[in-house]
Amino acid sequence: MWRALSPFSELETLPPAVARRMVDALFGQGGSLVIGACVFLFLGVICHAGTGSRWYLAGAVTAAPLCAWRLWEIRRHAHDSSPPALQAKRFLWNAWATAAHWGAWSAAVLYEPNHAIVVMISGAVSGCVIGAVIRNSTVRFVAAGQIMLTFVPLAGFCLASPVPWFNLMAGFITLNIMGALSLCQVLHRQTLTLLLRDVEKTDLLRRLEGANQELESANQELEVVNQHLETLAATDALTGVANRRAFDLAAAREWRRSAREATPLSLLMMDIDHFKAFNDHHGHPAGDACLRAVAAAIASALNRPGDLLARYGGEEFVVLLPATGLEGAIRIGEAILATLAARALPHEASPFGHVTLSIGAACLMGDPAPSIERLTVRADAALYAAKRGGRDRLRAAPENHAHDQSAMADA
Repeated sequence: MWRALSPFSELETLPPAVARRMVDALFGQGGSLVIGACVFLFLGVICHAGTGSRWYLAGAVTAAPLCAWRLWEIRRHAHDSSPPALQAKRFLWNAWATAAHWGAWSAAVLYEPNHAIVVMISGAVSGCVIGAVIRNSTVRFVAAGQIMLTFVPLAGFCLASPVPWFNLMAGFITLNIMGALSLCQVLHRQTLTLLLRDVEKTDLLRRLEGANQELESANQELEVVNQHLETLAATDALTGVANRRAFDLAAAREWRRSAREATPLSLLMMDIDHFKAFNDHHGHPAGDACLRAVAAAIASALNRPGDLLARYGGEEFVVLLPATGLEGAIRIGEAILATLAARALPHEASPFGHVTLSIGAACLMGDPAPSIERLTVRADAALYAAKRGGRDRLRAAPENHAHDQSAMADA
């Protein structure tokens, strides 16, 4: 029950971020505090000059320790991790002491014959209090205390003054007290509403950022999965090289580039010699191992990243060679034959005693035709010429006769 009646119970029940910002608003007044102290110093000097009374100078000087106390509390607050309610209590004592100091200046109403000075002091005190209410309304108890400690003495001194119009002024000060308290309440509600909304907005933005990060992470994972699926879709499962679908897409793309840039495009078509006999003699598991070994041997003979090795079907492989003329294609084909011969993969059902390849090479300059069939037909014709010529060799289609299957040049 006593906790609920505490003037700082609201700070203890609010979200910590909101309570902290409300207290921060109290301590973020160093500049306005220095201005207030300068106002009192100025009033003290002016009133002393006008009346010769040293009490005004004494009243102005007493504002200095109050200002120093507040500045020390502000500096302490910057490194203070204690609960917001405790920090607000420390601020309250300084704020109320300052308000009592302002209220004490109102005693000039009783003894100062210079009414102009009294009005000037009363106006300055009222202005400083209203400014403090606006600044300190985040914690209502602090602002309400400042109002009462400043305005109640002023109203009492006006009521006790022998000057009739000061007595009338007491009524207006009473109205001012009620208006200031009402203003404090309205500003407090508005400030609290804005802070709560700001905290909700910050929390929403934080959650949205977290959701965006999760979505981005999910998209990245999905992209990796898609890339993996694309790789699987373009890869021959047995040999690990590109499959027929990947070759068809790459061949069409390179054909268009060859036509656009007027560069040669070469193709090697390869077939493992006597592969059916290999399977019959060594078994299909050994045949699968043979396909993988041949694919690895072909790949090791290719040096350029743009060259594409693909399994064309069964025991057939193709190598697409962009920007490569016929002579370059023949050199690469010979390197493939040499690499495979050096590995000497056993093939007991072959007259050569080891695994060999027949290779057909063909080259065409870029052609605006929409397909690459012309190049594949020529390479396939050269491949069959190599087979008819005894296998384990390369034949190249002449660069001139597009469809002449008999005019094949020995490599």
